[in-house]
Amino acid sequence: MTDWIALQALAADLYDELLPAVTDWDAATPCSDWTAREVLAHVVDEQLWVPGLLAGGTVEEVADDLSDRLRRLHDASGPDLVEEWRSVRAPVAAAWRGTDADDEVQLSYGQAPMGHYLAQQTFDLAVHAWDLAVSQRIDLRWGEELDRAVLEFVRADLADDPAPQLFDPPVPGYDDPDVSDRDTALALTGRDPGAWPVRPL
Repeated sequence: MTDWIALQALAADLYDELLPAVTDWDAATPCSDWTAREVLAHVVDEQLWVPGLLAGGTVEEVADDLSDRLRRLHDASGPDLVEEWRSVRAPVAAAWRGTDADDEVQLSYGQAPMGHYLAQQTFDLAVHAWDLAVSQRIDLRWGEELDRAVLEFVRADLADDPAPQLFDPPVPGYDDPDVSDRDTALALTGRDPGAWPVRPL
């Protein structure tokens, strides 16, 4: 069985590795509407909701609690967002520990199993870490275990609902057995790993 709590920690570790190397916060990213700064603002925003929702709060209750903090994210600088990330990482990790995958959490689209929310959040962390990395021309590796789990999640979660409002169409040419699981997963979300020249971190 996939240990998504351990994988969430691995995905969060990517930011500790990557963020010190981000120097151009206005750089374009594979999320065509977002700069590097805006990608990190999204990541921090998503993480801020986790403790309150896992504690049983409704979306409305958590939104009220976070309203001032979320509003500040909109205009925060890149370095300020890095500090926000560092401040939220430990509370999020603590909130996930001890959760039951079969319990339910209220999300914007209704009730969902916590296990699904955890996998979705891990996927989101990993993919946006890659977005940030390639905006700086950095080749960020996820590691085999995270590669495999994210690909399995993408195939299961997007197979019947491609979510065109969230993702571009899949990029062809990444379904060969020789292609890494990471690049296959990214291509399925409409990202083209080959379009971004990178160097090792």
